[in-house]
Amino acid sequence: MTALATGSRPSWPARAHLRWLRTPATVRVLVVYALARLFTAAVLAEVARFQPASTWTTEDPGYGGMLGMWDADWYGRIAEEGYPRSVPLGPAGDVQQSQLAFYPLAPLLARLLMTTGLPFTAAGAVVSLVAGAAAACGVHALLLRVLARRAGPAVARRGAWAAAVLFCVSPPSLVFQVPYTEGPALALLVAFLLCLHAGRYGPAALVAVLLGLTRPVAVPLSVVVVVHLGLRALAGYRAGARLGGREAVRCLGLLAASGAAGLLWPLLAWQLTGQRDAYTATMGAWRAGGRVVPLEPWWGISQYVLGPLGPLLLAVALGLYAWGVLSRRARVLGPELRAWCLAYVGYLLLVLDPFTSLFRYLIFLFPLGALVATRPGRRSPLTAWVVCSLALQVVWIAWLWRFSPPADWPP
Repeated sequence: MTALATGSRPSWPARAHLRWLRTPATVRVLVVYALARLFTAAVLAEVARFQPASTWTTEDPGYGGMLGMWDADWYGRIAEEGYPRSVPLGPAGDVQQSQLAFYPLAPLLARLLMTTGLPFTAAGAVVSLVAGAAAACGVHALLLRVLARRAGPAVARRGAWAAAVLFCVSPPSLVFQVPYTEGPALALLVAFLLCLHAGRYGPAALVAVLLGLTRPVAVPLSVVVVVHLGLRALAGYRAGARLGGREAVRCLGLLAASGAAGLLWPLLAWQLTGQRDAYTATMGAWRAGGRVVPLEPWWGISQYVLGPLGPLLLAVALGLYAWGVLSRRARVLGPELRAWCLAYVGYLLLVLDPFTSLFRYLIFLFPLGALVATRPGRRSPLTAWVVCSLALQVVWIAWLWRFSPPADWPP
């Protein structure tokens, strides 16, 4: 017999749990996000005690001193100095590392906040923190909408909650409170996918253009648009419905905007410097060979890490990943989110020099977090995933964000 049937009141933990469940989902996501950021702040402050003096910091710089490290320094230069008017060259004529490799939207937002008197590290951290919170709420809203169509409301609530929580506590989630671009890029990516699912192609096109000024992730987004519009055209053909002229213009406009977004910053860098390959040449300055060669780094790194069988093991791992994304269990994510998860990894294969930064890039595969809690009739292992993520976050910050002079692996 239940407590209500006997007239007794539920225990305090039971009442607190009921109040928590009755709290709006957005508020619950923000609470988890805030707690996760406090945990990250505590870890970063502790790691700061073991940070030696470096290019960016003094010895034991404290929490605030740890915010401006690594790529945050480049974004600070953009906010304070802008971009060079020509591609910087070394004494031998080789292209040097410069701000041209970094996208402008996030540092320009920080620059607006700096007009209030905030230093860049604080302004950039605020931009990341706010954008990360918006992204976390958007992840929940997006997965709730997508899963509800394919798996029902109960599974949708569990899956959306799991995706949002794992997003908040992911190992590299420090990027949501340092001056990096992941927070703004993820907020825009989620906004784009929400607009796409709602059929709001005009706002989606605008968001795609903004995303093209934030991070180089707009190219795989074009694949998602092609999949979405192709499926819509197929459904209309089967139903015998014709696409009206105005609707066709909206679809073509979205396709054009998403395609142009992937080329927007390279074109702007060309206009800024007068050099056609200003962006790609500058990106090559970070590569061992001095240029970006598709696929080659993955082949070399796999051999370096795993030996002669490295490329074969890499191919097997990629095949298993594709099989998992295309499997029946992942169908609840819908074609657009699965297309994103495949296209984004394909894009990383083409352009990324894979190593320690890969952990940070994988945060964009947030839809996969929903699969933790979408198996009907099974208890969700979300708690175990959260504990593992928090433990790995400690490792990520202590191993990758902490800098050991004179050189170290980048986060």
